[in-house]
Amino acid sequence: MGNNKVTPEIRFKDFNDPWEQRKLGENSQILAGGTPKTKIKEYWEPKEIPWMSSGEINKKRLRETDNKISQIGYDNSNARWVKNNSVLIALAGQGKTRGTVAINEIPLTTNQSIAAIEPNNKLISEFLFHNLDRRYEELRLVSSGAGTRGGLNKKLISEIEIMTPSIHEQIQVGQFFKKLDNTIALHQHELSLLKQRKKAFLQKMFPKKGNNKPSVRFQNFKEEWEHKKLRDLGITKSGTGFPEKAQGGTQGVPFYKISDMNTCGNEREMRISNNYVTDEQIKKNRWSPINKVPAIIFAKVGAAIMLNRKRLVTHKFMIDNNTMAFLFDKNLDINFAIALFEKIFLPRYAQVGALPSYNSSDIETIDIIVPSLEEQIKIGNFFKQLDEDITLHEQKLEKLKLMKKAFLQKMFV
Repeated sequence: MGNNKVTPEIRFKDFNDPWEQRKLGENSQILAGGTPKTKIKEYWEPKEIPWMSSGEINKKRLRETDNKISQIGYDNSNARWVKNNSVLIALAGQGKTRGTVAINEIPLTTNQSIAAIEPNNKLISEFLFHNLDRRYEELRLVSSGAGTRGGLNKKLISEIEIMTPSIHEQIQVGQFFKKLDNTIALHQHELSLLKQRKKAFLQKMFPKKGNNKPSVRFQNFKEEWEHKKLRDLGITKSGTGFPEKAQGGTQGVPFYKISDMNTCGNEREMRISNNYVTDEQIKKNRWSPINKVPAIIFAKVGAAIMLNRKRLVTHKFMIDNNTMAFLFDKNLDINFAIALFEKIFLPRYAQVGALPSYNSSDIETIDIIVPSLEEQIKIGNFFKQLDEDITLHEQKLEKLKLMKKAFLQKMFV
C-alpha cells in the first residue's frame, strides 16, 4: 500500500514540507475486542459499559452504542476499553462492512470483529480516520482470504502504510473534514425531520380505518370523505416484454424496466429512461405505448414488490411485463393521487405464491376514501411542496457528499 507521491494536490497555506510514510503498527496501538457470552444474563445486565457491534461501524461517528454490557461481562470476556477518538475498523462482516472505518467520540468497548487503532503522538485521530475512510476499497483488497469471506486482522492493519504531514497540518486537515462531516450530518438530520414530518402528515391528513374524516384538515372543509374502489379513479395496465434492441438510443418512446424503479431515490417522478423503443419497433411488434398520463408505475411481480416503490410518469411511455401502471381518471388531482398511493401499502394486496404478484383486480378493488376535488387539490399541493423541500435537501446533501469525496482525493497522498 505504498505511494510514490509526497505531497497532496491541495494544501493549506504555509505548509510546504513533503509528507512522510509511516506504518500504523509503529505509530499506534491496535486492540481487538470481544463479546461476553450472550446466554449469561449477568454479562449484559445491568447495562453499564458501552459495547459496539460491527454493524454500528456504519454510524461513522460513535456518540453512543446500541448495546451495553455489565462490569461482570467485561471482566469475563476479551472486551477491552477503547479510548475516545480512536479509529475503528471492521475486520469482517457480510456485504460492505469489512474495511469500513469509524471514529468513537466516547470511550467504549467493541466486539471481536472490530479493531481499534489508538494513535500515538505522531498521528492525529481525525486525520487518520479520513485517510483510511477514503481507502475503503484498498483496505478490502488487503483482507486475508477471498471474496466476502476474507478478513482483516491486527497484523494486516499494523502493516498499512500511511503518508503523513506534520502534526499541525494533520490537525488542520482533520478539523476541515470534521467540520464538513458535521455539516453533512446537520443536513442529514434536517432531511430526516422532513421525512418524519411527511410521514406524520400522511397519517393525520388521511382518515384512519373506520373514519370518514381525517384528524387534520384545511380550514372550511367539513364534509365526510367518500368511500370508493381504486377502479373508480382509474385503471391498471400491465407492460410488455423488453425488446432486445431497445437500449441506448435517444429517440423514441422511453421504456421502463422493473430495475429502473431503483434509480429515483425518493424522487416523485421517474427519470427519463436510457432505453427507448423506436416507432419502427412499436409498429413491427404491434405494441401499444401508454399515452394516458400522468400515471403511477410499480413492480408487478417478484421481490421488488416488497419495496413498495411507486413512481410518477408524466410522458408517453412503455413498461416491461414485470411492471404495472395505474392510469388516473381526469377527475382525480394528480398530487393528491401521489400522496394517496404513498399511503397505500401495496404489498398487502399481493397474491401469495412462489413469487409475490399482482393482477388488475388486486389493485383496482383496493378500498380507498377520497374528499372533494377542491380538498384534494389543497392536500395534493401541500404534499407536493413537502416533496420539493425533501428533494432540495437531498440534492444539497448529495452535493456536500460529492464535495467531500473530491477533497478526500485531493487533500491526501
